[in-house]
Amino acid sequence: MKVGHAPGFAPGDLTIQGNLASYVDRILLPGKLYLGIHDPEGIFSTIPAIATGLSGILTGTFIRTSSLNGTQKCVRMAAAGIVFIVLAQLWNITFPINKNLWTSSFVLQVGGLSLLLLSLFYFIIDVKSYKSWAFFFKVIGMNSILIYMSGHFIDWEFTNDSLFGWLGTLAGNPFNAVILATTFVLVKWLFLYFMYKKNVFLRV
Repeated sequence: MKVGHAPGFAPGDLTIQGNLASYVDRILLPGKLYLGIHDPEGIFSTIPAIATGLSGILTGTFIRTSSLNGTQKCVRMAAAGIVFIVLAQLWNITFPINKNLWTSSFVLQVGGLSLLLLSLFYFIIDVKSYKSWAFFFKVIGMNSILIYMSGHFIDWEFTNDSLFGWLGTLAGNPFNAVILATTFVLVKWLFLYFMYKKNVFLRV
């Protein structure tokens, strides 16, 4: 049977049921997909995700090894970010930016935005040495892998509701959602701050 005419797949179809990535995953990984008929971390969607990771590695290598001064590095990264975003918008016309499928246009879009933000913060923090304001983010960044994995062994929603559920009830709709989202971040940050003060960092 030809792939293009197989049930559940149609060329150009980006729905959960009809896209090529899900079709291949259903054939090769039956019964193991996160959503039954689709997995955002399937075989095909992992390939562009790897490209996203490699773009970060290449950028980090550029920052560490380039002989350019800090300002020149920022300019190069910002220029590359603008190019990525322009390419993403052009590619989006025929291959839409789609995070769930991790399309190549999505890779370019988020890569471009990340480069622009990195160049901005690199200029502020490393070139101009305005660092004290970023302590909040430093605590998170020093243990980003730990907090990413922590949901597997800590029930953060239960912890947040136990400590601040009363505050959400007191605020009422619709403000309770904003308040509890803020306290949710605060609870995680305090955990990371404790680890930071103890000099405990999870690295790969």
